[in-house]
Amino acid sequence: MAKLALLGVALATVVSPHVVARIPTGASPGGATAAFGAVWVANDGSGTLARIDPATNRVTRHVQLRPGLFSVTHGFGALWAVNYKTGTLSRVNPSSGRARSVRVGGVPFDVAAAFGRVWVTAWQAGKLVEVDPRSLRVLRRLAVGPRPTGLHVDAGRLWVGFGRSATAIARLDPNSRKVERVSIGVRAPSWFVSGAPGLWIQAEDNALVHVQRGQVTARLTFGRTLAQGALAPDGTMWIPDKEQSVVYRVDPATARVLGSFPAGPGAFLALRAHGSMWVTSYAGSDVWRFSN
Repeated sequence: MAKLALLGVALATVVSPHVVARIPTGASPGGATAAFGAVWVANDGSGTLARIDPATNRVTRHVQLRPGLFSVTHGFGALWAVNYKTGTLSRVNPSSGRARSVRVGGVPFDVAAAFGRVWVTAWQAGKLVEVDPRSLRVLRRLAVGPRPTGLHVDAGRLWVGFGRSATAIARLDPNSRKVERVSIGVRAPSWFVSGAPGLWIQAEDNALVHVQRGQVTARLTFGRTLAQGALAPDGTMWIPDKEQSVVYRVDPATARVLGSFPAGPGAFLALRAHGSMWVTSYAGSDVWRFSN
């Protein structure tokens, strides 16, 4: 019986998750967030914010904005989306779909809502833009370093990733607004794995790095072009590979890659929501919902 139990555990790590639904949302779906009883997807190509009803796996609304939508989050009773083509941050009412925008400039890349503010990384400007969620007024433009990318909230701090030749991440104290660089010695530490224990960061296109107390404790190399990952209900990390259109599963406890399975074309972002895992297809026009 013990051998059968061990065999069951081993099989569980290699069997591909079941695809529950493939939901058309619009051209080049990228960012996504779960809020207000739905999953919301930012479609870069079509310039829409799609609302998916998780009970029916159908899109129930398209909020028309502009092509160039990239990242989306929620907070302060609204949805927040950045557009790298127009250089704007949009606040969207989830009930009415009405939107109001503010120009943040500098090719906005990612957005986070935390510590009473909305934060936007401005890739071209090398700034972290702080916006008041009520007035939509830009309060500060903090210099954080060249080409800031992904944002992550953890342990009372806002963490900033960077692209290109950067080999460090940044840590912002939301009270003092002090920015500190944390060197990790790995090029282009861009995206943080959502929900994962500690800081797991996608870097160097095909590397995944674990950082604890400012030190790199694990580094894995796999795949080709890794994108935005998330922790799944079974405790594994799902890391999309947009070049190979697959998702890798990684055990954070052992820092081991367990295997991969097919996802949509240009698999880009993994999102944990409503008891499932959702993966956007940036090179396509749909979102894949998986059981886990």
